[in-house]
Amino acid sequence: MVKKGKYKLFNYLIENHLIYYKGLRKNDKIIAFAILDYIEFNKLETLLKDLLKNKFIQYYAIQIATPKTNGNLLFLNFEDNSKERIVKSFNFVQQKITEAQILAKFQKEKNLEENFLSIITLDKSSNTSITKISESLKISDENKEKLLNFFLLNLDVIKKKESFIINFLNLIKNFESEGVLIFNFKINNNDEIKVYPYFVENRENFDGFSNIEERINNFFQMNLIKKQPIKIGAISNYLWRLEISNNFYILNGCFNHFFPKSSPNILDFSIINEEIEQNLQKNKIEYIRLGKSLIFIEQKYLFIILENLDSKYIIRILKKYYPKYIVFILVIKESGYKKLIQANKIKLIENIKIIHPKDIQNFNYQEFKRKI
Repeated sequence: MVKKGKYKLFNYLIENHLIYYKGLRKNDKIIAFAILDYIEFNKLETLLKDLLKNKFIQYYAIQIATPKTNGNLLFLNFEDNSKERIVKSFNFVQQKITEAQILAKFQKEKNLEENFLSIITLDKSSNTSITKISESLKISDENKEKLLNFFLLNLDVIKKKESFIINFLNLIKNFESEGVLIFNFKINNNDEIKVYPYFVENRENFDGFSNIEERINNFFQMNLIKKQPIKIGAISNYLWRLEISNNFYILNGCFNHFFPKSSPNILDFSIINEEIEQNLQKNKIEYIRLGKSLIFIEQKYLFIILENLDSKYIIRILKKYYPKYIVFILVIKESGYKKLIQANKIKLIENIKIIHPKDIQNFNYQEFKRKI
């Protein structure tokens, strides 16, 4: 049984919307967690700061996973010597969220337990063991094992903050990796919010060396992530969505750059281009890149990829290659896409297919294999 100081990590109690840890001694505080499914972070931000300031919660954390299976999760931490006072604090928080008409829902019982343990356990019916391998941690049960690599994030170097999260997760997916982003939030004595960000890569295949740090930093052309050597005791910080180092950032008033109002399809041109090429390779489709916005596929298709609408460029390509080839057009920005589909001269031409920016994530590349 792994311990965090005075607490056993797999010895907890679930009641309704809260998961409780009780210390081994009589005077130890009770620690509790609630998990919230939410849609828009900006509607929660002010409320969460007030909850931290007034000590209703000790910290909160956002977890964003790739592949994205359960949306964004918000973890709230409560601490007190009295379970009754923790319940009272939770009820107050729940009431405030309801009064603010925030679209969010607290998880309970089985759902709460599964999502709380999901980043560590492999099979809840089996005994889980945790060992240290070099700078990483290995989690094993009777049937399976996985390796966790921990990386700190350098938020100072990020330029396109409003699109960072979705682009980062898309890149992880393109590299055929998976893991979770954790943002832990606390408040200091000046009522400033400190954020501790990190990424944890989850590897089930141990063959070969993980080069995710090098690949991500090379792609962004900056030192965005850095591997964090980890002690076995850090698994408790990870499970409790705490920080894994002392590095933090003050981001008062800037959270919405990282967590926009809603979840728009904010996609990065270079990352989408990379994803398209990797999917062509994965599907064993022959292609030649004719330019940063043009790919020639299977000697019968042209794929035009534009960040925003460039009508002159599209017309120039059509004059040169149409109708010899079938043309696919992807405009990444929603506003550009809408302008394109309103252009009847292009929309009504046979063998021109316009792709909605949201559909590229689930695009069927076998389309390029079909007989014409």
